[in-house]
Amino acid sequence: MLRRETLFGLAGAAFALPAAARQPSETGVVKGRKGGPNMIKGDPPRLDFGGGLVIPMNASIFKTLWEGEDRWVTYGRSVARIEARAMLQAETAATGTMKLMLLTQAFAPERLVRFETCGWRGRTNDAKDLVLGEIALPGRPVMPTTDRVNGGATGAETDGQGEDAWHAVTGYMVMKKDVTLADVKARAQLVQG
Repeated sequence: MLRRETLFGLAGAAFALPAAARQPSETGVVKGRKGGPNMIKGDPPRLDFGGGLVIPMNASIFKTLWEGEDRWVTYGRSVARIEARAMLQAETAATGTMKLMLLTQAFAPERLVRFETCGWRGRTNDAKDLVLGEIALPGRPVMPTTDRVNGGATGAETDGQGEDAWHAVTGYMVMKKDVTLADVKARAQLVQG
């Protein structure tokens, strides 16, 4: 379960806003750093990247391709006993989601449905319905955050006992000026299934 504190950390602390910028305006918007998103207060709070890209900061951020006028964003998360491993796994999840969703958007957009105002999700919850393949993307991880989870690690590496762990969340961003859906089609190596 995604912890509320992680989402607020993702929305606020990752940008290290100066005190003056953190003051909400009369509209409930907290200004971000130059080039970063603004946080819109509410339940849930939302990150406004501009260009129509407004992302709710709750569990809906995962398994979704968020699309604005100039960029795509996906998110990934992980829990591991070692902080660096948790972050690496979260980056892998965010990058993998981006690849699956952009490949599906390029080759079989009918398999996706609009979510919120700027999100895309699989029409079904079955990953088999997405277009599988490999593609090099000119993207980068954004807004990484980790927090300590007491008793969060279980499984083979802990002999089934809950041990303290790290929960990591990160985004992956691809700018549309760097790659188009036509580029995705041209560069893709699809997996026949």
